[in-house]
Amino acid sequence: LAKSGKMAPVMVGSLLLGGAKYELREYLQVAAIIGGTAVVSLGKKKGGGASNSMMGVFYIVMSLVLDGVTAGFQKRLKTETAKVGVKPKPYDFMFWTNFFMLLTATVIAGGLGEVTSGMSFMFANPEILSKIIKFAICSAVGQSFIFFTIANFDPLVLSTVTTTRKIFSVLLSIFLKGHSLSLTGWSGIAMACGGILSELQAKSRGHKKSHKN
Repeated sequence: LAKSGKMAPVMVGSLLLGGAKYELREYLQVAAIIGGTAVVSLGKKKGGGASNSMMGVFYIVMSLVLDGVTAGFQKRLKTETAKVGVKPKPYDFMFWTNFFMLLTATVIAGGLGEVTSGMSFMFANPEILSKIIKFAICSAVGQSFIFFTIANFDPLVLSTVTTTRKIFSVLLSIFLKGHSLSLTGWSGIAMACGGILSELQAKSRGHKKSHKN
């Protein structure tokens, strides 16, 4: 549910760190998409779940904060490189992001003593290696689309896509598998779709104006 609000820290990070500027319309669209996605999540929530720990809440808050910081630096990088006539390519973003993620993960895993235990588990269960390779390939393909969106559009656009995919996955489960959704859930879908359609309409008007000029 908390990750449904990812667009908010991404927008704040782009404003504070990336120098982005947004119109009132864009704030309202983001609010509609976040609100709609959150309502869908609440509409699907079932009782009797485990309670949230303070550590879990801390981790999810830090995840959202770092989403905003990452988006802000990505926005600034694109702005600064554009000034010198350079456009970062998707795989530039992908390589350097994953390279520093590897370094960070190695340091943390080494500090926690999980490198040796992880290797021991893999050698003791060699059948898991093929699954790790498949997972890595799927991750690389998925990241190609992610960094293509960042390089050619905007971190907020990416956040919009990753947030609203939840809406479309719910719709697919309803139409393909016959799952039901409460009235609250349908109202959330309507709210989020309103925000998405408003954004698409605004983009379409912008393209028409640019072509006329």
